Amino acid sequence: MKRARLLPLLAFVGGGIGGTLLDQIHVRTHVLRYAHPDLYGQPWWVAPQFGLAVVAILLATVWFTDRVGRESRDAVPMIADAAAFVVAYTVTGIFHRHPWLVLIALCVIWAGMILVHRDRVTLVAISMALAVGGPVYESLLTWTGAFNYTVTPLVLRVPIWLPALYLLAAPDARARERWSAEQADAWQRDRPWMVGCNFIPSTAISRTRPSFSARPNSASRRRVRG
Repeated sequence: MKRARLLPLLAFVGGGIGGTLLDQIHVRTHVLRYAHPDLYGQPWWVAPQFGLAVVAILLATVWFTDRVGRESRDAVPMIADAAAFVVAYTVTGIFHRHPWLVLIALCVIWAGMILVHRDRVTLVAISMALAVGGPVYESLLTWTGAFNYTVTPLVLRVPIWLPALYLLAAPDARARERWSAEQADAWQRDRPWMVGCNFIPSTAISRTRPSFSARPNSASRRRVRG
């Protein structure tokens, strides 16, 4: 499917642009500072780094859900998940002088998002993985001197509320796994005509073709006729 092949590229471009714009919130509110800024307080590698991070998170999410055998059953619009994440990001910038209140607010938002979603077990698992992996990566990056957080308190050189912010990225990662009606139609068009049976009533034997003349008791005539 051609569209499916473009998804990683679209995720890279969208993640790079979206992540850079969100990062501007932290730059403008002096939550963090880059060592060698090139444009608007950010170095050139910020956008591709966010793009690669989004692609990695999406691929890991798909891999995980395939392994656990869970399909997304959510009806929550992707725009709602994205809006919640943007609000959370904005809160960390505007109210960075109140880190404990920010931490509580992010946890409340995350709990609310988990409650409105159906795939709670999967979302909690993905959230926890992001809450650990994201801050650890950023902590390692600060040790290189590429940037540093200027707010307090810090844990392993990252803000106390950063793991909670990563919690809120899970619904967005999960939402992108859900197919739209157009994607489902495209998937069907790329495959041959499906033949066989998708339902055998409890009154039938293990056959795909009940033969009433040869085996009159092999199926229920009343059920077949409706």
